[in-house]
Amino acid sequence: MNKISPSVLLWLLIPVIIILIVTAAVIDRVTHPNATLYSAQVTASKPATQNDAKVGNRIGFAAPDFTLPTLDNKEIKLSDFRGKNVIPNFLATWCGPCRFEMPFFQAIHDEWDKSGVSIIAVATQDDLESTRSYAKAYNLKFTIPVDVIGNVAKKYGVSGMPTTFFINQDGVITSVKIGPFIAPEEIEDRMKTFDAADTGIR
Repeated sequence: MNKISPSVLLWLLIPVIIILIVTAAVIDRVTHPNATLYSAQVTASKPATQNDAKVGNRIGFAAPDFTLPTLDNKEIKLSDFRGKNVIPNFLATWCGPCRFEMPFFQAIHDEWDKSGVSIIAVATQDDLESTRSYAKAYNLKFTIPVDVIGNVAKKYGVSGMPTTFFINQDGVITSVKIGPFIAPEEIEDRMKTFDAADTGIR
């Protein structure tokens, strides 16, 4: 049997190598047809801020601002909490699951308020007197504004209560929970999204 010389073998391998390179290039082009688009997708995974996020009620959107009266006859504005992580919880005094989770939010307030995490329990379609009695009965110490007509809940797309939003210090929604929490640890787990690299992970 005649042996193939190294030079002939090299000339036979060159077309094979070229075919492999072209095939790899085609596959890459099909997978990422637009390099600019791919770069934009990578950039989008960076933490969103109020300035580069659209206003909306979904994860990754800048939370809609609102102004509401509180139980101590003052007004709060969501944007006044900029620089803090905020947890707006939409509740109603007649809501059983809301009452169930209130001690958990109080526990989070007790532990995290001085660390820059603020609880805002928005009493929805309730009046001030009923909400004051509710707060006293459950010994709630965090901020409780009253959304008498329900306009803020509507702005946030709340269709059932309780519904809880997690908003980072840049004013961007990082997580949304529909339904009651079953333990303070579940709330703390959601709080991890405040510092997540991709605000859309939950």
